Parts: sequence; C-alpha cells; structure tokens
Amino acid sequence: MASNFFLGECKGVKPGRQGDRAGYVCVVLLISLILILFRPGPTFAETPKSDAARTENAILIKATSEYDYPPYCIATEDGQADGFSVELLRAALNAMGREVSFDLDSWNKVRQSLVEGAVQVLPLVGRTPEREQIFDFTFPYLTMHGAIVVRDDETEIHDLADLAGRQIAVMHGDNAEEFVRRIELNADIVTTETFDQALRELSAGKHDAVIIQKLVALQLMKKAGLRNLRTVGPPLEEFVQSFCFAVREGDKQLLGILNEGLSIVIANGTFRRLYVKWFAPLEVGYPGGRQIVVGGDSQYPPFEYLDENGKPAGYNVELTRAIARQMGLDVTFRLGPWGEIREALTRNEIDIVQGMFYSSEREEVFEFSPAHAIVNHAIIVRAGAEMPRGLSGLAGRSILVMKGDIMHDAAIELGYTEKLIPVETQEEALRRLAAGEADCALVAKIPAFYWIEKRGWKNLRVSDYSVRSPDYCYAVPNGKDHLLAHFLEGLANVRATGEYRQIYAKWLGIYEKHEISFWVILQRSLFVLIPILLVLAGTLLWSWTLRATVRKRTVELRRENVLRKRKEAEILAKNAKLDEKNSELERFAYTISHDFKSPLVTLKTFLGFLEKDMASGDQEKVRKDLHFMHTAVDTMGRLLSDLIEIIRVDHVIAPPESISFRAVVDDALAMVAGSAAEHGVTVRIADAPVMFHGDRGRLVVIWQNLLDNAIKYRNPQGPALIEVGLEQTPQGPVFHVLDNGIGIDPRYHDKIFGLFDQLNPGMEGSGLGLALVKRIVEIKKGRIWVESKGPAAGSRFRFTLPAAINEQGDAHR
Repeated sequence: MASNFFLGECKGVKPGRQGDRAGYVCVVLLISLILILFRPGPTFAETPKSDAARTENAILIKATSEYDYPPYCIATEDGQADGFSVELLRAALNAMGREVSFDLDSWNKVRQSLVEGAVQVLPLVGRTPEREQIFDFTFPYLTMHGAIVVRDDETEIHDLADLAGRQIAVMHGDNAEEFVRRIELNADIVTTETFDQALRELSAGKHDAVIIQKLVALQLMKKAGLRNLRTVGPPLEEFVQSFCFAVREGDKQLLGILNEGLSIVIANGTFRRLYVKWFAPLEVGYPGGRQIVVGGDSQYPPFEYLDENGKPAGYNVELTRAIARQMGLDVTFRLGPWGEIREALTRNEIDIVQGMFYSSEREEVFEFSPAHAIVNHAIIVRAGAEMPRGLSGLAGRSILVMKGDIMHDAAIELGYTEKLIPVETQEEALRRLAAGEADCALVAKIPAFYWIEKRGWKNLRVSDYSVRSPDYCYAVPNGKDHLLAHFLEGLANVRATGEYRQIYAKWLGIYEKHEISFWVILQRSLFVLIPILLVLAGTLLWSWTLRATVRKRTVELRRENVLRKRKEAEILAKNAKLDEKNSELERFAYTISHDFKSPLVTLKTFLGFLEKDMASGDQEKVRKDLHFMHTAVDTMGRLLSDLIEIIRVDHVIAPPESISFRAVVDDALAMVAGSAAEHGVTVRIADAPVMFHGDRGRLVVIWQNLLDNAIKYRNPQGPALIEVGLEQTPQGPVFHVLDNGIGIDPRYHDKIFGLFDQLNPGMEGSGLGLALVKRIVEIKKGRIWVESKGPAAGSRFRFTLPAAINEQGDAHR
C-alpha cells in the first residue's frame, strides 16, 4: 500500500523525523529556560497527558461521512459513523474542547451537504485544484495513490496508457473522476453512485476497468467477495490523493481549530495509534499475513550470531521471539554479514532488523524504535601499547573497524578515512589486531570481551572508558511505521512481564559482574581481622582500659547516632523536595513541548503551502498562507513571553517598598481599564487599611491577572460586575476578587491553576495567568483557591499573603 503519514510527506517535508529538527531546536532553547527555574534532576520520560477536559456545554460541530469508503469512512452494524478519518476528526475536535455529530450518506450527497452549509466539516476529502474553489482544507494528514482494477481475464491493461478507448468506471464526484477528466485519457468514462457499485458492475463484465484508491478497492472487493478482480501495475504516481478535513470556503475559525487539533493528535501519538488500529491489520507481516523477515548480524555475539548448529541465537534473537509471542507475529530470522543485512533492509528484502545503532544520518533512511539496549564502544590496543585518550588520540594510527558499523561512521566523520582498515566482522578486527596488523581497533565492548575470552587473545587490552554509547534499536525502512509500532508494543509488554530483564541478565548480565582478585579478598579480610585481634589482645592486657574506652565510645556512638538520624532526616527532606521539583519539571517540560508543537507544525506546514502557492502565482493563497504563519508566530511569542514571566517570578526581585492595598489594586485596575471599558465591566473596590511590604510589581501582577481573568470570562448575557476586597480573620486578611461571570465547574477548581491549562482552548491567552498568580502567592507564604457553584454562577478567587503582610511590623494600621 502506498501511504505516508502527514509529517513524512506533506508539502516537501523530508520523511522521518528529519523534518522536525527546527522544532527540536526550539524545544532545546525552552529547556534551557526551564533549567533557570528548576534545578537539574533525572532525565524525564514523556508521559502522555489525558485529552483536554470538555465542559458540559461544549460546542457541537456537525459533520457528514460516507458509509462505504473503508477503512476511512464506514458505517457500523447499528448505523453509526466509524473508520480512520471519522475517529481522527473526533479526536482532533475533542483535543480542542469540541464535540462532533455525524450523519451518513453517499459521497455525492456528503459533498453537497457541505456546499449548501447543512454541515460544517467533512472528515475525508482529497485536496484537488477543482475542490479548492469551493472548500478550505486543513493540512493533509495522509497521502495515498490510486490504482487500476480489472478482471482476472484482462491481459492488455497494465497502465494508464492502455485505457485509451476503453470504458472506465469511477464514483461520481470522486477524486478519481476529476483525475481521469483532467488528464484526458480519451476513454469512455462512466460514473456510479458508489465504488461498490462500480466494482460489482466490473465483476459482472459491464466495464473494462475501475480507477480507485487501492486500499479502498481491496477492502470493498473482500467485503463483496469479488474474487475475479485484481489490481494491475504499480501505484498511479500521477493520481495522488492528499486527504484532509474540509470546511466551507471562508470558515477560517473552524479551519484554525481543526489544524490545531490535528497538530495536537499527531504530536501526542493519537494519530499513530489510530493508524495502527485501522491500517496495520491490512498490511502484510501481521497475524494472518506473510512471515516477517527479521535481519541481524551473524557474528555479533552475545547480541546475535549463528550457533554451532547454524541456528540464530543471542540476546536480540531471544528478545525478538518474546515480542513475537506477545503480539502473535510470525517471524523468521535472516542473519548474515552486517553490510549485506543493512543493504537488504534498504532494498526491502528484510522487513526489520533487531539491532541497529541510532544516528541522525541513519534516521534519514530508517525509522528507529526506542533503545532496547545501550552498547558501549571502546578502543582496543595490544598489551604494552599506549592507550589513546579518547577518539581524538587516534590521529596518525591505523584503525581496524567493521564495515558499516557505527564506529566506522564515527571514524570517517572524525577524518580518519585514510587510516581505516574496514573488515567484515568485529572478530576479524580483533584477530588482525592481535596479530599486529594495525595499531588499534574500534569495537563494541561486550563483543570484544566475548571474542578475547573465546579466542584467548591475552595480548589485547580494552579501554576502561567508553568512546561512544549509542542506542541499540529495532529499525525499519521509512514508511513501515505500522510494523515498528507492533514491535514497540510487544517490547513494552515484554518489559512489563519481567521477561526482558531475564533475557538481559542471561545474555549480557555476566559481562557486568566485576571479579574480585585474591589480593583484594585478602586485603578486605585483614581489614576486618586485624581490629579483632587488637581488641582481643587489648582485652587480655588492658581490660580495665578497654572497659573505660567502651563506656566512652558508647556515649560517642549515641551522640553520633543522634546526629546521623538528624542528617538522614535532612537528606530525606531534601530528596522529597528534589522529587517534587523533578515531577514539576516533567509536567512543565512536557506541557511546553506540547503547546509549542502545535504552532511549530502549523508554521512548517504552511511554509510548504507558501512555496507551492508562490510558485503557482496565486496571490490570494499566498495571503492566506502568510496569515496562518503570522498567527502561529504570534502564538509562540505569547507563550515565550508568559514563560519568561513565570521564570522572572523566582529570579528577578525589585527593591522592596511599602505600599497600601488600595494603591496595588489601583495599579492593577489601570492596566486592564481599557478592556474593562470596552466590555462595559463595572469594578467595585472595598478599601481597607492594609499595608504591604515587598516587590510592588509582583503584588500588582496578582490583582491584574485576576481582574483580566474576570473580564475575559464575563457573562455575555448581562452587565458584568467585579468586586475587589478582603475579609479580616484571626490569621490575617483574606483577599478576594468576585465576579458574576460564566463560573467554573467544581471539577476543575484545582486544574485552572496548572501551567497552560485552559478550560476553553478557544479563548485568547496561554493559560499561564493563574499559574503565575499561584506562584507569587506561594512565594508570599500564602495560598489561593476558587469558589464557584458551576456554570453561570460566577466565581470568587480568595487568597492570603502572610509574608507580604508580616515582613514589616506595622503592616496593619
């Protein structure tokens, strides 16, 4: 099946993860900013977040879907819309806080319903020049190719040129009809209501061929039992279908929501999950299909090799078999010289290799799984020779490397090409080094230990340090994401059951054990025995001194024990605080990468559109492309500004000053006065004799954000009113900002103070305002909470600032 994920092929973006490097650079810069706010901790793992919470009154979007275009759009037995495109549209809208309802009909009526405005969006529309006149499209989420279907007894039709003078059936209004009319085939074109009808008529002998998207044809032929039909020739490169969501021409608001939602589901893994669900069972190499050919190196023990009986063995082989059992996959192994295996993978003679080292250069050709092992590489020299200090110390030396290995690539990259001696296997490299044919070798440590012990090469010495430690992964050619996804799921299952740990310990654990020599054992034994002998001698010769010493030492030990427990308590408290910081770093970093992914994807996508539209001279489309790009850049600018403001809270402190409660509120009100006047909002302030002592700017930010929040979420049905004041309590004043706005469901009272959390993603802003307020309040040793009975009931934000009140003795007057 000729198919590509959006990020792989859309508008000139290079396949694989190469096209995302600009995004990664931005994320790296953001992480640098984050490290100003948080102290370094353990590397965090990306943990998918749940879908955006939806309010009970979420906006409902109307859509219409075809009922017979599998696996994209189908009808279930109970008459509900289903399929890959239907689920993808539902997920994209849900990510933006929207619901969607579907009607079902034939394609011609589905298309007309959007033209007439009866619905707002279609889940599956191929983007063509003809349709761009009446619809606006999201960026493509899938690219497919068409095919020619004929009867089994047809022998003269092999490609498009053979269709001249023949009768061709296509579905009315489909991309296929537009395509065949556009290229002027000089054929008799017959249209049908559905592709199912076209294929049934072809099977009955009514037409000469049907032009259709290949996967749809295979699904419909299987469902209808049309055994006398087949596809001919390679995929039609001229007939490319870029599948998108479509809205009516000019519906920019919904188009923006769909593009952002689609970006989110691509970034958070939902797209890949749906793709595997709907397409993977249709591909070969899965349960019910042909065997999966798994490739590997025949001489790379203990990872993978052929044993004395010529059978595949090793850590990789056993791990692959465990994954196959978990996923019900039928696999067969092909082990051989690494260079040949790598070439076979490139030519698709092998489906997947079970061990390839990751590099950015290889990523342009292959897709990689996360690492299932980390393999350290070392420099090997003969005994008595000077051990180089790292790879930079190899200049001028002759170097043995295995052809096509990651260290071969590294040595070339460092400019050592003229001094390299490429060989077929790591064993050969070590054998020739032991024989004096080169100065050193670059090989993996564990295979080096294996061969040195097995062959008895005692004149070889392995560097104590590692020169490279690349990820050891499963790898497939670009475009086989579905197969890699199954191995990823299987690997996760094997880890969860504990079988992975057993396999690792069996094959690799032995090389991680450290032997203890006789002299080390003797030294440690004497370290214990000598004090015992001294104590015994002291007991016989100076018993009275020993008793006094014991009493004195007992007192000291008790004192040390008290100090030790106190120290342990301090360490536990520090560790707890560090764990809390690390957890916050994980959540914060994931949120940052998530929120920046959407505008980055939008910007990258419309750069591709801009290039195409400028080449075609379409100024209107160029203007639209630039509009979307400006919007994405503005979004990133707002996010960065808010992020810097969060960072400044902990690290930029103005000189403290004394300021009254009323002065702080007046400063904040002045900053939102324009917005309040524009929307007719009345603000009432209850003055009180409270004085603050601290950073005036920080205190103003609290009330400014709360006022801005109340204005933004006012009730549009009536006059908006905001009250600012405080209540005196025995513990000190409790400040409040009360509004009669749209209210907040009690379920989300805690969520609204999170970083980037917005209950309504369609509203302006980044979602950092309340998080910023919460951080300032916490710096002032206070707390903040919200009181609201739910939608349309208004909200009251209450908070305390004890440190700001108590920093000066006469704060209360």
